[in-house]
Amino acid sequence: MLTRKFTYLFHLIFIGILFVSCTSQEYTTAKLAVQQSDWSKAAEWLPKAMALEPDNPEIPIVLGVEIHARNRNWHEMRTMFDKAMEIDSNKEVEVRAEFLSVTEHVNKYTEGYWVEQYNAGVGFFQKIEENPDNKSEYLKSAIENLKNASVIKPNDGQTYTTLAKCYFDLGEKDTAVDLIKTAVEKNPEDFNANFSAGQIMLSCEAPAIDVLPYFEKAVQIEPSNSMALQKLAAVYYDIDRKEKSIEVFQNAINNEQDKTVKADLYFNLGVIHNQMQNFEDAEKAFDEAFYLNETDYEAALGMASAYISLGNKYLNGQDGFEKNMDKAARWYRKAERKIKDVKSIDIDNSAEYQRQLELIRYKRDIAEGN
Repeated sequence: MLTRKFTYLFHLIFIGILFVSCTSQEYTTAKLAVQQSDWSKAAEWLPKAMALEPDNPEIPIVLGVEIHARNRNWHEMRTMFDKAMEIDSNKEVEVRAEFLSVTEHVNKYTEGYWVEQYNAGVGFFQKIEENPDNKSEYLKSAIENLKNASVIKPNDGQTYTTLAKCYFDLGEKDTAVDLIKTAVEKNPEDFNANFSAGQIMLSCEAPAIDVLPYFEKAVQIEPSNSMALQKLAAVYYDIDRKEKSIEVFQNAINNEQDKTVKADLYFNLGVIHNQMQNFEDAEKAFDEAFYLNETDYEAALGMASAYISLGNKYLNGQDGFEKNMDKAARWYRKAERKIKDVKSIDIDNSAEYQRQLELIRYKRDIAEGN
């Protein structure tokens, strides 16, 4: 009986030895070198082990982490990670005494190294505010780290968006445009990528029609973002789709909580109405802008402009307006009052406002028969 038990245990141990011995001597040597932090020896034996065990996905991960990442050879590390995924992405392997699937190991180390390089790049970018005299050097350092991040995690749109901003600030506009387009290609449903693409391309004087799809997509992703709505409305205006521009500005107004920003939106809406000769709508928009921000004398000037235009229409009977001297005089009087309000705010330009008042009074006198 004892002999049988001994024989059974012997077979179990022998099978275990056979199982362990499936790992090549080269990989055993490499792992021992890693444990002893003998990196030159590990760098020598890990490739040999990988050549002998081409179906073992653990080896390229260890080579990527312990050798290439340690030496900041990000391209080589990425190649090793991709190789491991190709061999068997689901297999459970041991890296640094942790058993996880190949996918989990690759994602873990990819994310860790990406965060390290991306945050370093952003850190240099933020230092510009503290020391603008070193802007060029900080941007170059930021770009170096962000390029590393793009190698580590090549499908991350956020990295390309930030890279594009760095190149734009460095004055390399063509590169910035190429990178921001790549950011959108990598992550087409990302608001920041699309919005930044629109901003950078506009700043690089791209045709408004080419910029339009990016702001449209940004608004599709975040329909309540007033900044994106404002940009989209401005682009619609630039390509002479003014009715669409009015619609989008109104949406932006409805979604904006900040009073100062809302005042600016109303002002822009008033400008469009004024140019479309919707003077009553323009007057309402300018009035809202001035109500929300009483220091905004440009809104008050916009109101005065709308009043004068309405007075002119009634004075001359133009564009479907019936000639009516009483109504003309009333709109001129409203314009006078508003110019006086502006004159009291913008004292430095009081002489110019006085000339405008004299012209308005001249027209009012005509309307009143004086």
